[in-house]
This record gives sequence, C-alpha cells and structure tokens, in this order.
Amino acid sequence: MGISCFCTIYVVSQFDVATFKPFGLPTSMVDEPRHMLSSKTVLDIIEDRDQTIWFATDGNGIFRYNKGQFTHLTKESGLTDNNAADLFEDKHGNVWIGTFYGGVSRYDGKTFTNFTKDGVIEGVEAYNFCEDKRGNIWFSAEHHGVYRYDGTSFTKFTTVDGLTTNVVQSILGDDKGQVWFGTWQGLCVYDGQTIVNAKDKEPWTD
Repeated sequence: MGISCFCTIYVVSQFDVATFKPFGLPTSMVDEPRHMLSSKTVLDIIEDRDQTIWFATDGNGIFRYNKGQFTHLTKESGLTDNNAADLFEDKHGNVWIGTFYGGVSRYDGKTFTNFTKDGVIEGVEAYNFCEDKRGNIWFSAEHHGVYRYDGTSFTKFTTVDGLTTNVVQSILGDDKGQVWFGTWQGLCVYDGQTIVNAKDKEPWTD
C-alpha cells in the first residue's frame, strides 16, 4: 500500500489511501534557530532513489527518514543554511538544497558543496530546481535571475538575456528541450539559445 506525505505550515501528515495521520518529525533543534514562519514548518518533501524521504524545515535544517530512522542534516553537517526551502534529486543521485539565507547546497550522499558561500553564484534565496533534457540543472536565485549548471560551470541568465524580471517563481523543462520560466511578469521560455517572452512568441504552437 502506498504512503503519501503532505507538508503544511504546522505539521506533516501521512496518507495511507484511507486516512490522514500526523507524522511527527524529531524534536531536535539547532542552536539559535531563525524561523521565517514557525519552528514546525516543513516547506518541501521529496523521496530519493533509495526511498529515503527528505523534509526541508524552516530553521531546523533537513530531516531524512528511512526504515523508521531519522537523520538530521544542519549547518554543523555542512549544509549552507538551516532554513531549507527546496529539495531536488538529479539523475546522478545528488540532492540539491535551496535555502532562504545561504543559497545553494548539493549533497552527494557524503558531503555538501556550498556554491553560494564559495562565491560561485549570487543570491542567498534559491529554489525552483529543474533538470532539463540535456541534464543541465536550473534554479532561480531571488532578484538574480536563474542559473544553469552543466556539470562543470554555472551560467547566469537575467533580464539582460531576455527574462522579463529577475524574480522567477517556477521552472520547467519540457520534452522538446525547452526550459520555461514563470515570473512575476509573465512567462518566458529558453529554446537552447535565447530566452523570449511568451507574449511575443508562442512556442507552444510550434
């Protein structure tokens, strides 16, 4: 029987096809947590290829759950920031973490790489991870546009490159290899060479 987990501002719930049940995370806390909403807020949940469930929390780092056991990942473990906002697993099994105050971390199963603190990318608030058809990783950095990681280096795209705004709220890669950006000022699409405003060109009709 399949089990689903749902996150809300104050609780995680587990659904077993018939009923909802509270799913309590451990009460362990980091030193001097800085919450945006609540100490109980869970902002994202994913299941990785090893069937481990990951929970991104507001100020208390990340919890991983597998076979009845929790693991707690925090700044002390190498995470860039304890306010985790977004989780994404790429095709290689790396888990990317976007945070509110520390930018982007990538976890390879053993160690963290912190791209923002290492000065590789700008912007401390990052989320909306997406892997396109070519295997590139995309994500948005609040007020700094979007970044593309090709496995070796990062490329930054902003309004100079065609985005309608540097505040991007969602990213999607389609089957054609295009990458779509939902922004505060409409919809944009990247065709592999340029970013265009969807109101000027309607790529979905091609």
